Amino acid sequence: MQLYATATNCQVGRPDWIYLSPHLDDAVFSCGGQIALQARAGMVVWAVTVCAGSPEGPLSDFAQWLHAYWGLAETDAPAARREEDRAALALLGAVAVHWDFRDCIYRRAPDGRALYADWGGLWGPRAEEDGEMLAELTRRIVELPSSATLCVPLGAGRHVDHRLVREAAEQTGRPLVYYEDYPYAGEAGEVEEALGEGDWKPGVVALDEAALEAKIAAALCYRSQITSFWADEADLAAHFRAYAEGVGGGSPAERYWRRIRS
Repeated sequence: MQLYATATNCQVGRPDWIYLSPHLDDAVFSCGGQIALQARAGMVVWAVTVCAGSPEGPLSDFAQWLHAYWGLAETDAPAARREEDRAALALLGAVAVHWDFRDCIYRRAPDGRALYADWGGLWGPRAEEDGEMLAELTRRIVELPSSATLCVPLGAGRHVDHRLVREAAEQTGRPLVYYEDYPYAGEAGEVEEALGEGDWKPGVVALDEAALEAKIAAALCYRSQITSFWADEADLAAHFRAYAEGVGGGSPAERYWRRIRS
C-alpha cells in the first residue's frame, strides 16, 4: 500500500524531481531550499517518505520513550508526523508521497524482538531481518517514474534507515543525485565518511533569501522534531542559516553529489 497526499498549491503531474526521504522531515531539512526553487520554477517535485507507516502491535520501550519526548505519546505518532510533512511540503509547493514502510524504531523480528531497541541501534549494523524490506523498497523505487531525477540520502550520520534507503536506490542502477543529510551533515567528518571510496563531483545550489526562508519555515512545521536537535525555533533557524552559509562560502546554498565512478 502507498499513501499519497498532495498539497493544494502544488504543481501536480509526472515529477521532474523525486526526493527519497527516509523519515518525515529528511527531504525538507536537507533539500528544502532547492525544492522551493524548483517548485517556484514550475517543476513538479515529489518528496517520497519511505518510513511513513504507522506501527503495528505494541511499541518497544525505546519507541514509547521517543513518542513521549516528541510530545506524541497519546497519539498515532506517524499519523501526526505525516500531517507535519504535508504542511511543510505545502509551503514549498511540493507533493508529499508517503510509503507504508515502518521506521526502524517500530520494526520487529519474526519472534517479536525489537530490531532497534535503543539509541545505539539506530547507528549500528543493519539487522539481517531488514533484508526483505530492502528488496521490497528496491522494487518500489524501480517503479517510480524513470523520467524524474532521483535524489537520495548520502547517509551522513549513518542512521540505519538512511543507509538502507541509499542501498536500495543504488541497487536499482538508476542515475542518482545524493543530498547531504542535515543536521547530521553538520558534524565534522560525517559527509566525508559517507562519501567513502570512489570519485565524486559536488554541486552547489545557491539559495536566495526567499528560498532559505521557505526552507526554514517548512522545517518549523515539524514541531515534534524541533527539540531533537535544537533548543527552540530560533535556534533551528540560526543553525539552518549558518550551515547554508557555510556550504555556500558566506552565501546560502545546498550541496549535492554525483558519483563519477566507484
